[in-house]
Amino acid sequence: MTTIEFWNLMVSSAATILSALAILLYIILWNKDKSDNSYHVFDATYLDILKTGMENPSFRNPILTNDYANNFFEDEKIKYEIYAFISWNFCETIFDKGDVELMQTWYVVIETENNLHRKWFDNPENAKKFKESFRKYIQDTLPCN
Repeated sequence: MTTIEFWNLMVSSAATILSALAILLYIILWNKDKSDNSYHVFDATYLDILKTGMENPSFRNPILTNDYANNFFEDEKIKYEIYAFISWNFCETIFDKGDVELMQTWYVVIETENNLHRKWFDNPENAKKFKESFRKYIQDTLPCN
C-alpha cells in the first residue's frame, strides 16, 4: 500500500465515521425535538379543553357528570357528551404515543378526566369510539366512580 492509498483510506474512514456520528446526533436531536413538540401540542390542546370547561362549568362538576344522564337534558346533554368525548379522545391520544415519560407526566390528567367522565366512558354506546387496548388500560388502571 502506497502512502497516498493509506491517506485516502484514512480520510475515507474518518469521513464515514463522522457521517455516522452526524446521523446518530441528528436522530437523537430529532427525537428530543419531537418529544418537546408533543408536550407543547398536548399543553395547548388541554388548555382548550379546560377553557371549554370554564365556559361550561357543569361539565367539570363530578357531582353532575357522574350522573350525566339525569343531570343534563337536550342540547346541554349533547354538548356534555361531545365534551366528554373530546376529553377522553385527548387521553387516548396520550396513551397512543406509547411514551412512558409522557404517560407519567399526563397520568394525573387522565385520572382527573376519568373522575369526571367515567360514567360516559363506561356507557356501552361509547365503547366503539375507543380502541380496545385503551378501554382495557382505563378499566384495569383507573377506578370507576
